[in-house]
Amino acid sequence: MFKKLIQYALQRHRIPLTSVLCLVVLYVSAQTALSTRPRLDITQVPQKSQKPQDSVKHPSTARGNVKVIELVKAKRYKKRQNFEASVWKDSVIFFHDGAFLYCDSAYFDEKRNSFEAFGNVRMEQGDTLFMNGKYMHYDGNTKLLKVRENVNMEHLPQNKKNPVTLFTDSLNYERGIDIGYYFDGGMLVDSLNELTSFRGQYEPNIRIATFKDSVILKNPNFTLYSDKLKYNTNEKIAIFTTPTTIVSDSGIIRTSNGWYNTETEKSLLLDQSTVMNKKGNRFLRGDSIVYYKTSGYGEVFGNMFLQDTVKKVILTGNYGYYNDLDNSALATDSACCIEYSQGDSLYIHADTLRLLTIVDSVHISPIKPVSMDPGINSELLIPDFPAIDSLHIIDRFQNDSARVRMGLPADTMPLYTVAALQAADTVKEFRMIKAYYGTRFYRSDMQGVCDSLQFSSKDSIIHMYRDPVLWNTNRQLSGDTIDIFMNDSAIDRMHVKQYSFSIEEKDSIHFNQLKSRSLKIFFEDKKVKRILAEGNVETIAFPEERDGSLNGVLNWLEGSYLQVFMNTGKFEKLVVWPKPVGKTTPFHLVTEEQLRLKDFYLYDYIRPLNKDDIFRKAPKKATDVRPKRPAVFDREE
Repeated sequence: MFKKLIQYALQRHRIPLTSVLCLVVLYVSAQTALSTRPRLDITQVPQKSQKPQDSVKHPSTARGNVKVIELVKAKRYKKRQNFEASVWKDSVIFFHDGAFLYCDSAYFDEKRNSFEAFGNVRMEQGDTLFMNGKYMHYDGNTKLLKVRENVNMEHLPQNKKNPVTLFTDSLNYERGIDIGYYFDGGMLVDSLNELTSFRGQYEPNIRIATFKDSVILKNPNFTLYSDKLKYNTNEKIAIFTTPTTIVSDSGIIRTSNGWYNTETEKSLLLDQSTVMNKKGNRFLRGDSIVYYKTSGYGEVFGNMFLQDTVKKVILTGNYGYYNDLDNSALATDSACCIEYSQGDSLYIHADTLRLLTIVDSVHISPIKPVSMDPGINSELLIPDFPAIDSLHIIDRFQNDSARVRMGLPADTMPLYTVAALQAADTVKEFRMIKAYYGTRFYRSDMQGVCDSLQFSSKDSIIHMYRDPVLWNTNRQLSGDTIDIFMNDSAIDRMHVKQYSFSIEEKDSIHFNQLKSRSLKIFFEDKKVKRILAEGNVETIAFPEERDGSLNGVLNWLEGSYLQVFMNTGKFEKLVVWPKPVGKTTPFHLVTEEQLRLKDFYLYDYIRPLNKDDIFRKAPKKATDVRPKRPAVFDREE
């Protein structure tokens, strides 16, 4: 009977029973949901040895494609009337998209997926990026983090090398694109440099910092000033695209484009940058300069310009280098050297030009004091010694009576004072110019071509080597080697060594000629004063009348030695010795062969006409190539 009642009830009341079962299921679900809600009155503190991400599991909570900020921990909760956000206090921890955010208290707006944090705010993104401050605002939808007051952001790369720290009072960090930026002054510090600017940003992912407005980079060895700068914190390389000045103990660099390795101090300077020494009297400029500051070495590509205002020399070319340690330089490719220490500038061109600094020192070694009478002040006297040159013969006691008054025998050797010896210890530097291959030079009073050339400011001598040709007014000189001696910017004398040949143009047909083994020409007031020819002398001369016209005869003369005396540039007297042989021939009897001495070559077509003409390619004609000289001329002078 009981079974029938149950069967009837099940069939009769199936719908109400189903409703009851549903209510039971809802009740159980509600109890489960309530049991999973956090107990806010219980402090949830992770173990000290573990990070929050190690002790808490986080479900992938998201609203569409936007991840929701999760509250991981808080000690106190408060809900204010008419205030949408919930208030959380004491050791508050949020988690969002791989980052933990800490604070003392926060306003959490779950609806807007954002929060405001106060007091000791901190963000930890993995184990590489850490951020601290006094105030934080975070928007989980845009992943924009704003931190204010005493902010510092520390980036510790995974390889633990080259960590950097950014200090500022206002920092925005966009986690979506991994960029932090400040706009009210900031400073970035790494193990080597300190960089400050009014505005800037840092990208941890690529480790590039960008600074704008009043940028200063401080390094133990230099200080850099710019208006815009990129800095690679991994390689410690500063990249600049605006006017930049780098100041160090060794000098100043001015540039507007390039990069500078602050660790190795190697740099690439573009756009006609300038490297200047600390005294400001020597600077290097070029289109591109690769500069090694620690080595004092610079390599220049394009429009090189090097000037030394003390040595009064300029070096230019399309390629070159400069060594600041030994003050040497080189230039090629349209190379030109301008030497203006002599007053009248000397312009030199060659395939390769070198500038060298020669140190000429005079040093007197300390000498032990001699024993003498106790009544004599030994500090005043030091024994004499042979002077190195006449310039150092100073402060001597010149008479016997003075020595007797000092308590010394009358025949005592002359003495120097200490001050005299200190004055004798001197060091001087001289500039040397060397030109190689295809040398051409121009000066208003002389021009020349040769294979190679050397000039020293110490003795002011220009040495021309291998087939030199020199022009002075209407005179052409050629030989194996030519030495030009300068004195106070003017030519003092010239010496043509071996196979010398002088040609003085009178007109297009007639030329005074002088041929010898050695030829010396002496000047006075920029005019020829005396000519001395030595060895195998042969000459052709066309005498002039008082009005300067030719008198119609040719004088041929031969001898071992010849000397010509001039007065204000005009012929005065001629002396030939010993046993000269001569001949005078009227013009109407002169043959074409008699007009020229053997080996007469006129090179006027290769003569540099001005300072720009030194760059002209002017090879000698095949018919003007001098034959190989006899062996007799190979011996030294």
